[in-house]
Amino acid sequence: MRKFYIALFSLFFFISLVGCQSKAEYPLEFLGETQSWSATITLYPVENSKETAQINLNYLGGKVENVGDFGINLDPSNNQNGIAVRDARLNEEGNFKEKVKVDASEGVMKSEHLILTVKWNDKSEDIVLKVK
Repeated sequence: MRKFYIALFSLFFFISLVGCQSKAEYPLEFLGETQSWSATITLYPVENSKETAQINLNYLGGKVENVGDFGINLDPSNNQNGIAVRDARLNEEGNFKEKVKVDASEGVMKSEHLILTVKWNDKSEDIVLKVK
């Protein structure tokens, strides 16, 4: 009888370990590209009700100097609050990298895509970012 209880306890313990694992895989990465820009957004685990989003944006157009200051808006596909960055600048290679804290939202983690809008020099492009 003792072996039965040990086996039952072991089975229960194993099921509880497997059942309690998070289904969200971290980090979660979104990728997208347009004629002028390529972007990667990586979401890292929640800390204090906030997630860290690493934004990597690359200019694919002509001269980097012609871009000047630009702004970006990141909107999840579920109409939750997004992220806005203003007065950003590209480095010499045409890259922009920034880590920002975002409000944790289950909706973002369940999003199949995000929309990143880049505005520069009276131009605007929407980049559809899909989960990698």
